[in-house]
Amino acid sequence: MPTRTLALSLHAARRLTRRLWLHTVIALRHAACWLLIHDDPAAERGEGVISTAIVVVIMAFLAVGLWFAFKAILSNATTTVSNQVAQLGS
Repeated sequence: MPTRTLALSLHAARRLTRRLWLHTVIALRHAACWLLIHDDPAAERGEGVISTAIVVVIMAFLAVGLWFAFKAILSNATTTVSNQVAQLGS
């Protein structure tokens, strides 16, 4: 039973990560199109700040996905260890 819960939790984490990645890619495409339309050298002044912000957002989304996966794995491991200790104690 815990394996099924772990599989469902990992599936949900993967689905969330894919959805966040898709939204990030769409946002990057919109930003690239905007830059192509507005090809003004003065508009590129804050390019490094914008790129850094995009990287920070991507890393935050990855961290959230990894946190959910870690939480699911740790929960399953805790349950398994508790069951094994209970069997050894009785």
